[in-house]
Amino acid sequence: MTSLLTASLILIGFATSLISLRTLAVWIAPVLVFQSIVGLAFRQRVNRMLAWLYPVSLEIQILRQGLLLLENQQFQSAKLRGLTEHVRTSSQSVRKLERMLNGLHERNKPWFSGPSLLLLLGTQLCMGIEAWRMEHGADLRLWLDAWSEFEALNALANYTYENPDNTFPDFSTGEAHFNAVSLGHPLLPPASCVRNDIRLDAESRFYILSGSNMSGKSTLLRGIGLNAVLAFAGAPVRARSLRLSPLSIWASLSVVDSLLNGRSRFQAEVDRLRQTLKAAEGAPVLFLIDEIFSGTNSRDRRIAAEAVVRTIMSRGAIGALSTHDLALTEIAAIEELHGANVHMGSRSNDDPMAFDYRLKPGITSETNALAIARMAGVPV
Repeated sequence: MTSLLTASLILIGFATSLISLRTLAVWIAPVLVFQSIVGLAFRQRVNRMLAWLYPVSLEIQILRQGLLLLENQQFQSAKLRGLTEHVRTSSQSVRKLERMLNGLHERNKPWFSGPSLLLLLGTQLCMGIEAWRMEHGADLRLWLDAWSEFEALNALANYTYENPDNTFPDFSTGEAHFNAVSLGHPLLPPASCVRNDIRLDAESRFYILSGSNMSGKSTLLRGIGLNAVLAFAGAPVRARSLRLSPLSIWASLSVVDSLLNGRSRFQAEVDRLRQTLKAAEGAPVLFLIDEIFSGTNSRDRRIAAEAVVRTIMSRGAIGALSTHDLALTEIAAIEELHGANVHMGSRSNDDPMAFDYRLKPGITSETNALAIARMAGVPV
């Protein structure tokens, strides 16, 4: 109100010339003093709020357009009709917030920075946004939930439409199991996607997956995990058939170090394994571990990996571990653990780098150290 009063007095004075500049200054001075006091009192809170609002302002237009799109849809599905009811008239309210956020950006433009400072627009807009939050904060959570659920359902529907050859999985109860026929990675083009049969159940509870670099071990683990995620999301899977039980999916893939958090890659992997073992205490787990304990020596890796496998097997989990260290393949030979050694490699011994990405039984017998050296430019 004070900003409006100040602006009105200035406009009236200059437009009508009925008020002298001296008289106008006398009238405006108390208002400006009051605004300055208010601005100083709220400066720190306003600055904190501005820092918090900046990333929000970059996405608010997308949110409004998405809510408007959802509002205008006419669905037959009861589920989708319920989502549209949750966001009814939401775009109008979000539009008010969008205007105030746009005002925060405009106030810093060179042509408007002076009047913005004089009228205390930053503080005024922050107060308006806070009032909006008090009125619509709870509703905004509902709108975001409805829009995010619609986005997820739309993504799954698009995937289903674009992959008509995919099949819906079959769910069954009993001991943990994941049995797939012709399973492939969902993100690979169908023409280049190599499919494999996977059997993880009471007879073969885990795989020790050996093989050289670039043979497809990590892609296979990701393919298992992604298809499990699609299955539990209600989507079709990249497989001829898939039967699985309710599972909690835990993976240790592409784990990296962090200078920001002061954490090494090995520590990050150990933390992920600890979380996986903890999760296995409460529900059946599908675990996928790429290059387990790769940051330590072979003897320690062998001992630690067996301890992890024994612990997680005792908690009813199933899964797969990949490794270059053939000493770890001994773990699958321990009868009471019910593991299986499988490997991936080349099409023939003539070219150890010509991989076929097929899952084969047993332990790899291939070596390609000289081929890797040649790839690195070493004359061998």
